[in-house]
Amino acid sequence: MQDGFVTALLWLLFGGTHVGLTAQPIRKRLVRRLGEAGFIFVYSVIAIVTFAALVHYVALHRFDEPHASLIVTIPPVRGGLLALSVAGFSLFVTAVLVYPRFPMATFRHRVVPARGVQQITRHPFFSGIAIWAAAHALLAPSTVPFVFFIGVIVLAFVGGTHQDRRLVAELGEPYRAYVAATSFWPFVAIVTKRQQIRWREQPWFAYGVGIGASLGLYHVHEHIFDRGGAYVIAVVSAGSLIAIVNSRVRAS
Repeated sequence: MQDGFVTALLWLLFGGTHVGLTAQPIRKRLVRRLGEAGFIFVYSVIAIVTFAALVHYVALHRFDEPHASLIVTIPPVRGGLLALSVAGFSLFVTAVLVYPRFPMATFRHRVVPARGVQQITRHPFFSGIAIWAAAHALLAPSTVPFVFFIGVIVLAFVGGTHQDRRLVAELGEPYRAYVAATSFWPFVAIVTKRQQIRWREQPWFAYGVGIGASLGLYHVHEHIFDRGGAYVIAVVSAGSLIAIVNSRVRAS
């Protein structure tokens, strides 16, 4: 349990700074001192460093404290969880590719009616990664990855909720109406008839890239955390920075 406890503490460090620094009083104070771009730079550095520490620890201890997972022995259930993982990862990749279109995009913060993937979920990044992590948590063979993926789920949900509250405070009624017409979890707003899918607006290319990336990762799945998690750290950090730069360019 010690390795799982350390993993949880590292999650608190990463998640606490990731969410806490965007709390309105703290964020406003830092933006006044550093400017918007300076705040984003500092925030990104702290996020990358704390995330790297977490992933590195998980990579070194992912085989410690193994436990049996009965779900793994049931082929239909395992297949369903793998399909859920692919779907979640595709949403996550889609969010990175079309991020500048979202009202919560860095440097943008302009509300427009939900289009494309936003009709399915207003937080494809957070909800996609939560779905992907839930499937992995149920398939986890040991304590450390189980705690790691549970942490991903918690941070994704808290992060999305926190972002919504912050943007309601910043943007007022337009964003409140946007939240009311969309949903965090995929298809909930559609099932409850608050939203409709317009198929021609869907980012099919981005979905395809996400599915392709997920299937490609499946073939190297056992080696993703090799080299102390360097591959995961590099890909996630690069993806985050690309999304921020892309958003800044489109906003200028």
